[in-house]
Amino acid sequence: MKNNFYSFEKTTETSADLYIYGDITSYEWDESDVSAFGFKQDLDNLGDVSEINVHINSLGGSTFQGLAIYNLLKQHKATINTYIDGIAASSASIIAMAGDKIYIPKTSLIMIHNCWTYAIGNAKELRKTAEDMDKIAEAYRAAYLSKIKITEEELNKLLDEETYLTADECIEKGFADEIIEQKENTGVNQYASMSILKLVNKLKEKDKKEEKIELNEEIIDELVEKISNQIIKAKTDTQNNLQNNNQVKEDAWASFFNTKK
Repeated sequence: MKNNFYSFEKTTETSADLYIYGDITSYEWDESDVSAFGFKQDLDNLGDVSEINVHINSLGGSTFQGLAIYNLLKQHKATINTYIDGIAASSASIIAMAGDKIYIPKTSLIMIHNCWTYAIGNAKELRKTAEDMDKIAEAYRAAYLSKIKITEEELNKLLDEETYLTADECIEKGFADEIIEQKENTGVNQYASMSILKLVNKLKEKDKKEEKIELNEEIIDELVEKISNQIIKAKTDTQNNLQNNNQVKEDAWASFFNTKK
């Protein structure tokens, strides 16, 4: 493992995880920077793997480095699964498109825009720079177009406007394939589990005292009742907490604007 921000890790003999959690640069000045050269070395060191899970949380960086990493992943024989852990912006969004499947939770974003640069020189030289940037744009547009569902004209509009895309928009436009559903609140299950555990312990204690307990209808009814009561309590407590929090927020804003009567 290289560091906490950019790392390859072989999880099994045939699969590996990759985390791109830093800026994508041509030279790794900082430990969180990612370059195509370093990327290729680490990719080669994985050996013969059939699946690579690419996790991205990056604001981007160099267009050329992003394209190089994209191409390295696309050329690899392994199945590439891309996960947008926070944001895949700028050149990081290009890398994301290398995924055979792209997964994104509701709490993540993809941002795309046109590349930009600094330039000095006379009018002819500046026009040449602009023409070169148009050609570079053709390259990264090809990466998006290989994945997305929208037309090239629609893509160009999004690039021109520097667009942030929500998870739903990514699915709709083809920048991602599947939304990762958030885990449900386990509070109710925890209450139910605690009830079952307490009842089991109660039975064990009685068994130790040689008070043989059979799971008759009475015991089963007691178990069901306890679980039901705990579920109702958990839901009620959650609703009350939400109502109280909303009331506190409303009172705070009303007091701030002197509208509270």
